[in-house]
Amino acid sequence: MAVEKTGPRNTQTQHVALSRLVAGDDGESCFEDNVISYTSNLGPLRQTATVPVTAISFHSWPADYASGFRPAVRRRIVLVTKGTAEVLAGSGEVRTFRPGDVLETLDCEGRGHIVRAGEDQPFGAALIELDNDTGYETEKPARGPSKQSLPFLRNITGDDGQSHFEDGALPYFAGDDGYLFTDDVAINAFQFVLSMGDLSFDFHNAPQRQIVLPLTGGIEGENGDGSRRQVLPGGVYFGEDTTGQGHITRALDGQARFSIFAHLA
Repeated sequence: MAVEKTGPRNTQTQHVALSRLVAGDDGESCFEDNVISYTSNLGPLRQTATVPVTAISFHSWPADYASGFRPAVRRRIVLVTKGTAEVLAGSGEVRTFRPGDVLETLDCEGRGHIVRAGEDQPFGAALIELDNDTGYETEKPARGPSKQSLPFLRNITGDDGQSHFEDGALPYFAGDDGYLFTDDVAINAFQFVLSMGDLSFDFHNAPQRQIVLPLTGGIEGENGDGSRRQVLPGGVYFGEDTTGQGHITRALDGQARFSIFAHLA
C-alpha cells in the first residue's frame, strides 16, 4: 500500500518542499527531502531563484500504467499535472505525488524506481530536463501518431499595444507503453512561483517569454480589450506579452496558486 508523502503542501510562503530520488552506494534508489527557498518578489508573487534547464515536455499515462524498475534517463523535475502517481524507490519506500508536489529524479545509476498510476486513474505530468548530458546513453522513446493534443492559451502583444489571447495545441505522440507525450519545448530556466488567494495584479507585462504552468489554484487573466480567460490547474499558458499595456492577473475562487514559470529559449 502506498505511503502518503508527509510534510507541508506547497502553499508555504518561505519555501518549496520537494522529494528527491538518488542512487545509494548499493545501487538502490532512495528518497531524500529538500527545500528551495523563495528569494524575491515580482509584484505580489513570491519567486524562487531561476534554475538553468534545457526543455519541458508534457506526458499522459493510462490508468493501468505500471513500469518496471528503471533508472532515470536524465536528471529531471517531475510535476504531476493531473491524477496521482505512485513512485516506488529501490529502498522499498513508496511516495504518492499529486498536483502541487515536486519530484526530482537523480537516480541515473543503479536499479532505479517504479512509477505506476494511482487510484486506478490516468495521470499526467510535466517533465523538466535539468541538463542534456547525464553521461549515459539514452534513447528517444518509440513514437507513433496520435489524434490527441494538449490545448494551450497564449497571450501576445498586438500592433495596437494591447494583449490578445490566442488558442493553440501541442500535438501528442503515442509511446510504446500506452502513454502520450509532446515534443520537447526549449526553455533555458525555470522557477517556482507562489501567489495568494487574494491576488489581483493590475496591468503588467510578462517578465519574459514563458510558459506558466499552474499546479494548484489556477489563473484568471484580463486584457485591455476586456477579454477574460481562465487557466485551470494543469493547464498550459504561454505568456508572451512582454511589451505594451500587458494584462491583469487574478486568483481563481480565492485559492493560492502554486505554479512554475518556464522561460522560453
